[in-house]
Amino acid sequence: MKLYCNRYSHFKDPLVCALNCQYRLRCRDFALFYDANRETVDSMLDRYLTFRRSREELERSLPVLAPSGPHLVLEVKRKMAEAMYIWIGADDRAELVTHQEALKRAEQGMKPKKIYRVSQEMELRYQLVPRRQIEKAKREASVEEARARARRLRVVEDAGEKNEKEAAMKGAAKRRRAASR
Repeated sequence: MKLYCNRYSHFKDPLVCALNCQYRLRCRDFALFYDANRETVDSMLDRYLTFRRSREELERSLPVLAPSGPHLVLEVKRKMAEAMYIWIGADDRAELVTHQEALKRAEQGMKPKKIYRVSQEMELRYQLVPRRQIEKAKREASVEEARARARRLRVVEDAGEKNEKEAAMKGAAKRRRAASR
């Protein structure tokens, strides 16, 4: 399974796009390919990430699946000296707060919907194309296809009109020649 990359002008594996390409979130070709082959790409990515996680050296150094989805991978950026918390409020808004701020909020009677202790700064490493990008790419592709279809019809109509004009001119020339004899 290969994907042609218009940006780099070569064929490449979808895993390269999914994991390494810096343009994957804006790439219309990858968005359309991923939408058409979602299950296959997801299974390939799952197998790859499972393989990577199974290796002992990588297990020590990072990959942890994020709870929000199977394809978002968090990696340790740096260890934090003091305890920090991710405070998710009733409005589902997440904030990074210190231990003191969490205690202060609790004293004020504020209750988080969820709270997570963070002992290391994490960095989002891998993310596939968001749905809105796929929808945007589909819309752009359909508009482009409609324009191309309209151009083709216009060329055919213009050719038909040109042929009609040429036929009319030839017919008029024949009538003039016949009348002059």
